[in-house]
Amino acid sequence: MSKVVWLWCTLLLFCSSVLHADEPGWTLFDRVQQSVTQYNFDSSFVVFKGSKVETFRWQHGRQDDKEIEHLVPLDADGVDILRRDNVVYYFLTDRPALVTTSDSIKELPAILFQESQQIRKLYTAVLGSSSVMSGHTAQLLRLSANDPGRHSYWLWIEVESGFPLRIDVMSEQQTPLERWLVTHMQITPELPDNLQRLLNTELPEPTARQPGATLNPNKLQLSWLPAGYQLVTDPHIVPQLQQNLLNYWLLSDGVHQVSVFVQPTQRMPTQAYRDGATTIYMLSAPEHDITVIGPVSINVAERIAAAVR
Repeated sequence: MSKVVWLWCTLLLFCSSVLHADEPGWTLFDRVQQSVTQYNFDSSFVVFKGSKVETFRWQHGRQDDKEIEHLVPLDADGVDILRRDNVVYYFLTDRPALVTTSDSIKELPAILFQESQQIRKLYTAVLGSSSVMSGHTAQLLRLSANDPGRHSYWLWIEVESGFPLRIDVMSEQQTPLERWLVTHMQITPELPDNLQRLLNTELPEPTARQPGATLNPNKLQLSWLPAGYQLVTDPHIVPQLQQNLLNYWLLSDGVHQVSVFVQPTQRMPTQAYRDGATTIYMLSAPEHDITVIGPVSINVAERIAAAVR
């Protein structure tokens, strides 16, 4: 009997150690999320997607109960984006500003801003080795996807501040698909002067959201979803796309989103592309074409497209 009890206790201790093995990693990840939402900082970063390179200046600050964030492209093309609390402004050169509501800028890495508890359901946090990166001591943190069809993340984090210095989005073969690399970062106790001016500048209020386009009823269904994903019940459809759509689904795992478009067939060959971590998969069926766009593997995108019945 004593041997059985001993084995049972050993099993419980082993399970407990497995459950808590990644807690240091999650503690560090919580520091990362706090650093990009609580600090006053001025930074620049580069995004590598294959042969394509984009550069940005990213500033963030808090004053009393107000939060402000500014993302400026440093290339010739791009959109100037400003967020004040939960109002986001897209400043366009040839049109009036587009005003939306969100608690983060969607063009920044979603993993930095989404609910930590939801991220913990999808990933395992594992600490790696430390290294020197641009004069800063950086700690590697691997967020390994629990499902093989989901991309993993490798984050290099400044030890002193918890600020992310580099984020690699990894394929299922553990090769980088997309890289986000900080080239300059300065944390200050006070709000930068230009953010202070933007905080006090009068800007338009967001307009009420217009009803999304509705599609004609049909018998098409999506019979399979990737692990962790659910259908968004009321996805917004851009009215300009309505006339070309037979059906549309939006999938979300609480961190990422995948769009599924069904259109009349153009009898094009089946094609698959990757734009960094984003997969674009197009399946040509006898009666309709299916396009899947989102941060999933090509195999998962293929299964989603095949699940349209």
